[in-house]
Amino acid sequence: MTIETAKEEIIYRNQPLQIEYFIRRGQKETVLYLHGLGCSKSDFLGAAEYESLNAHTLVAFDFPGHGNSGYTEKLEMDDLVEITNLFIEKLKLHDIVLIGHSMGGLVALLFSERYAGKVKAFINLEGNLKIEDCTFSRHAIAVDFDTFSRITFRNFKIVLQFSKKPGFKKCAENLIKYNPQKAMYDYSPSLVKYSDSGELLDKFASFKIPKCFIYGSENQGISYIPELKQKGLTVFEISDSNHFPQYDNPQGYYEVISDFLYRV
Repeated sequence: MTIETAKEEIIYRNQPLQIEYFIRRGQKETVLYLHGLGCSKSDFLGAAEYESLNAHTLVAFDFPGHGNSGYTEKLEMDDLVEITNLFIEKLKLHDIVLIGHSMGGLVALLFSERYAGKVKAFINLEGNLKIEDCTFSRHAIAVDFDTFSRITFRNFKIVLQFSKKPGFKKCAENLIKYNPQKAMYDYSPSLVKYSDSGELLDKFASFKIPKCFIYGSENQGISYIPELKQKGLTVFEISDSNHFPQYDNPQGYYEVISDFLYRV
């Protein structure tokens, strides 16, 4: 089955944005992946290798300023929600199952709230739900851009490069290849603001669509996992994984996604 990579021009705030994406067409629901801060669409490419997902259309795109997508002006979380909607309309996607990773989980949550009729199901992969979910972004908002560029961003890459986890190493490669620091810096204030609001978990729990929360086993200390379970949400732990189970344990990760999609 062929993976097509292409660019679409989206007009946002009267400015053209070149958005790069990949699509692998199938007959069943469209699974749209929204990546995390500093990441790219490539984090979802592994899905195309799993036979259990062959029937699904798989799509992922680079947020502005990330991967091979352009960047024109300062954007924040609300902008990413609207750009996601424009992308969906441009490609005429339907029967959408959203997978949102980290920051992409917040974008997916806000999208599911504002465009509820377009979302069939929602898989939240360690998406931002509470204060504790902001680590790097909180460091970003504490400094000016010059300091961020010279010190914060550089140090972040070094830490990831020397990690023992495949996912963190892959993230470092992505940062070096695409250098998305301006967009990361711009996205961080609204990412922190939403995460600190205290409203996201209840919003996630209130959705009337099939949904689940996925986390890596090394992050089992996430404080609100018991709360998610108490509210009746389906929660999956991926063994031998940290924040990027798609690289740390892809077999376990995609098995969980396949099983979830089977029940949607």
